[in-house]
Amino acid sequence: MNRSGSKQDLIDRISAEIENSGLPVEKHPVVAGVSGGVDSMVLLWILAVALKMQVVAVHVNYGKRGEDSLADEELVRRFCSDYDISCEVHRDLSGDDSSEMQSGNFQDHARNFRRNLLCRIMEKHEACAIFLAHHQDDQTETVFQKLLRGAAPEKWTGMVVSDPPWHRPLLGVTKQDLLNFAGARGIPYRTDATNLESGYTRNILRNEVFPLLDKSFPAWRQNIDRVARAGLRHHEMLDYVTGQVTISKPEPATGTKQRNITGLHPAMQPAADLDRDGWTALPPGLRTAVARHWIAGQSGYSGWSKGEVERLADLEHLPTGSTIDMVHGLAIMRDRDRFVILTGPSGRISHVLKRSELGSHETTLAGVSFAVDRYRQKRKGHALQLDIDALPEEMLLRTWHHGDRIRPLGMEGTQSLSDLLTNKKVSAAKKNMTLLLVSFDAKVHAVIFPHRLESGEMGIIAEHTRCHSEGQPVLLIQKPDHHS
Repeated sequence: MNRSGSKQDLIDRISAEIENSGLPVEKHPVVAGVSGGVDSMVLLWILAVALKMQVVAVHVNYGKRGEDSLADEELVRRFCSDYDISCEVHRDLSGDDSSEMQSGNFQDHARNFRRNLLCRIMEKHEACAIFLAHHQDDQTETVFQKLLRGAAPEKWTGMVVSDPPWHRPLLGVTKQDLLNFAGARGIPYRTDATNLESGYTRNILRNEVFPLLDKSFPAWRQNIDRVARAGLRHHEMLDYVTGQVTISKPEPATGTKQRNITGLHPAMQPAADLDRDGWTALPPGLRTAVARHWIAGQSGYSGWSKGEVERLADLEHLPTGSTIDMVHGLAIMRDRDRFVILTGPSGRISHVLKRSELGSHETTLAGVSFAVDRYRQKRKGHALQLDIDALPEEMLLRTWHHGDRIRPLGMEGTQSLSDLLTNKKVSAAKKNMTLLLVSFDAKVHAVIFPHRLESGEMGIIAEHTRCHSEGQPVLLIQKPDHHS
């Protein structure tokens, strides 16, 4: 974009990006997340006013800033009314819960709630896309945090402009450009005063770290942008190299559903084994990265620990027929000239469950429903309620294996699942139907019995997931025979 901040340049740029995306905006509406801040108000103005697109503006009032939250909502409502824009306002008052605010989990909760809400509204209005107002400064912060957390190079890419259904046409525009544009066009917006408080990681970076970097390393933001581009090139390289050393499996029979893994080299679609000779011919430093990329593409697993990465090096010396267990439910086997991801009752992922995708609506897996809810004492025994702050982003729902252990609620030490199921009088014939909710490091968070016990129990939770107060956010696990 022209650094002068030309008004028409920004409009033309977004118009061109939408046209290049191929979105059928002439026939279908789009959904836009609108907070009331300058970035989302500028985006809404360009989409609905300048480009005259049919837009459904969605505003979420989290209720955590009292009168200021109401003022944000009123601004969005009034703006949409003035320009005859369809507007939906939703309230999620969990922000009023001080315990959740103190836990530091509010931003994750708000993001998850908002993303799930936008998806539902998109479906409701048969929209063709969801537009978000992330800008270049947001991108810089995202990549910077990934570097600090030690993310692998392929994770340095940050957000992308188009990741259907999500579209971020402002990613190449700075916050100052947006402020200039809004001022020149008289577009109203509100400033969130909490952005000036260093209570969240992003605010600490914005308010304390970045000003120091601006003084000491004036070009650091441009360098972070280069890092993001290098991450994208690294990801593309891994896609290509992995595609070169994989063996595609035969096409499934007609009518069989087939998973499409987006972003992978065509040779990896839809499922592929790893060619041993091709893989071992790679430079040693590239083998681990390629093996990790292959496993992530085929299984969805991305929560690598240091020990798991180190075990990938053992693949080179793995005898035919032998396996390497990466985590409970995920193993790699050598089958003569190839490596295969095991997917079967003996040790395979049943389902990958992502906390961020649960939102406030139910997800049903293997006949068990999962939802984000609030702790209620009256549910005790008839549903499992896990402290959601104690859970990782990615979990597995799988059958239990010999060797699994859990620290049951109220116990000091751990107990083997085999002994626990025997003590609960679960028959040997049904033991193999017991499900576990586990982290990728094999930590067990909950056990779901194959049937309700005489006591009415549907399962047990681990001590570390114990809930402490009525109304606190929980992962609610239920079976169809009992919902409350």
